[in-house]
Amino acid sequence: MRPRWAVASGVGLAQMLAFGTSLYLLTVLSQPIRADTGWPLPWIIGGMSVGQLAGAAFAPRVGRWIKRHGGRPALSVSSLLFAGGLVLLAVSPNLVVYFAGWMVIGLAMACGLYDTAFGALGRLYGLEARRAITTVTLWGGFASTVFWSLSGVLVTHVGWRWTCVVYALMHLAIALPVYRFLLPPAEPHIEAPAKPGEGASGPSLSDTAKAAVVLLGAVLMAETLVASIVSVHLVTLLRERGLTMAAAIGLGVFIGPTQVSARFGESLFGARIHPSLTMIVAVGAITLGVGLLPILPLSVAAVALMSYGAGIGLVSISRGSLPLYLFGPLEAPVISGRLGRPIAVTAALAPSIGAFLITRLGGAATLWILAAISAISVAAALALRRLAQKMAVLA
Repeated sequence: MRPRWAVASGVGLAQMLAFGTSLYLLTVLSQPIRADTGWPLPWIIGGMSVGQLAGAAFAPRVGRWIKRHGGRPALSVSSLLFAGGLVLLAVSPNLVVYFAGWMVIGLAMACGLYDTAFGALGRLYGLEARRAITTVTLWGGFASTVFWSLSGVLVTHVGWRWTCVVYALMHLAIALPVYRFLLPPAEPHIEAPAKPGEGASGPSLSDTAKAAVVLLGAVLMAETLVASIVSVHLVTLLRERGLTMAAAIGLGVFIGPTQVSARFGESLFGARIHPSLTMIVAVGAITLGVGLLPILPLSVAAVALMSYGAGIGLVSISRGSLPLYLFGPLEAPVISGRLGRPIAVTAALAPSIGAFLITRLGGAATLWILAAISAISVAAALALRRLAQKMAVLA
């Protein structure tokens, strides 16, 4: 058996590449694409939303695929899809081909981002996968820092199209070998024939487990909405408070290091804390950060952003480990896949929702609304912990 730290680090490196060339791709490339093609910027950005919606339609199938065969096949296919989608972007002569490229990348995201990686590790290591999941998120936390910088260098020297080609080759040369040769295969799971009264997929969940799925979905959808709006519109929200562009970007830098620091702390001490409690701390920190931002003096706004960043860092770990503890290593990928559809739709719509709120109500009111949504997720997380106790999965 390959060392667990090596497997987790390899998967983490591949995840950093996956995030850097999908969700973080247009942060740097959107303006060069606009300058080169003349396409409207909303349509360029909209390509990613189209991709997320395409991935949302496919997500439940990926969860069932992982249950039956483990995560290695899905992750391997994701590398090929990422490469193919990026090549389509690179050669796109018009928006039709450009959107087609993003649809392929959307399928790759459904097969190859955190939920699939966490499901793969859960199938391999069971409840002991938590430390490996944390290691993966530590690597993933550097995706924006590494790939915004790398994209800036590549675009300057070879242009946005060849940047996409370089990233496609990286998926084939780095991520695909990691998934095929470093990540061990999981034992295949053969579904037992359904008994009378059961669905084709096997026994139905208990009422308590169904309630846990609903609460977990509510927490993750709420925080996806908040995080997606903040990540896209943070500079706008800060500039409404009187900051210059440079100052707003400078404050935003606090989020990344705090996010990684929180994950590192979880890797050291998280084994002593049940993931349901980690989730409560995470969404509480996000609520505190977003709620303080409109009222703190600008001189200490960094405190709010650090609280927000720490919460975002911990949510990603809980998103992987909590389903594992609640539903077990076989059902967790299925539940995550089922929830992946509404979460992806939320992420796709969030930037437009944020733009509408800021335009109609202003930045301060938008932050208050986001804080209220996040506070609701705190209540849902507290209820979820109580359900975990009823399900006898609290350590």
